[in-house]
Amino acid sequence: MEIFCRLLFGHLLADFTFQTNFIAEWKRRSPWGLLAHVLIHPLCYIALLWPFLSETWVELGFPLNGWSCVVIATVLHYVEDHFRVNRINKGWTDNTLFYFWDQALHIGILFFLSPWASQPLMTSWPILGTLFVVVTHFATVTIWFVEKDIYGRDYPETEEKYISMLQRLVVWLAFFLPHPWWLFVLLFVLVSFGRHVWTRRVDFSWTSVVMGNALAVVCGLASRFVLGFHF
Repeated sequence: MEIFCRLLFGHLLADFTFQTNFIAEWKRRSPWGLLAHVLIHPLCYIALLWPFLSETWVELGFPLNGWSCVVIATVLHYVEDHFRVNRINKGWTDNTLFYFWDQALHIGILFFLSPWASQPLMTSWPILGTLFVVVTHFATVTIWFVEKDIYGRDYPETEEKYISMLQRLVVWLAFFLPHPWWLFVLLFVLVSFGRHVWTRRVDFSWTSVVMGNALAVVCGLASRFVLGFHF
């Protein structure tokens, strides 16, 4: 589980945090852009999994060590992303379902390449890192896909993107406070942000507010559980 959690963290970093708007557009119009995006993944995997790369991860009648699994994951990521980009460029709708299918396939490959039986979870930081990316960049992209399908929205402008990201991050970080202070801080942040949205001081849709804060709260509760904090 340790290796899978680190792989998942690395995947989310490469697919969301480090996939800037420029890279996302570049990969759809150029094979070099797609290659540049895909090669960020093994860099993240190697950095996060360096102590485990020489160990055997999977037995398929022959042993596959970490280096081999990283190469396989990278090649399969390229194949899936090439398929997705190719289909979109040929007229397929890049909707929420296609987006979730893409992520499920990538994560399923990492799951298959992970040594579950021989590698228990040893540290909490890969899970906390994963939750950080989920609260920030993953939530931004996921909410945009939902709003694009429902309302036909464009991708959020830089200011809106980072204000909403910061607000979710503050909600998530409130869960790291000692009991019962985290409850008061969380309530204050949610009520304050909701009031600003209600009075239109911050121009966010209620879909974004509800989905974003719900995701931040779930990730916050998961973080307290991982760290063994009292609720």
